[in-house]
Amino acid sequence: MKNKNVFMMSLIIMIITIICMGINWFISPFSDVAIRVIGGIMLIDLFFLSYSTVKLKSNS
Repeated sequence: MKNKNVFMMSLIIMIITIICMGINWFISPFSDVAIRVIGGIMLIDLFFLSYSTVKLKSNS
């Protein structure tokens, strides 16, 4: 159950960061610091997303 919660939270965070990147590219550019923070969050979240995906697949 814990892995499923981690997976869902990391998936939600990844979707939010991708939406923010899309807003940056197509609607209104963000500041350099904001882009770096979003990119850092995305990198950290990618680790948690891949880890929880592997754990969910191995437990099934």
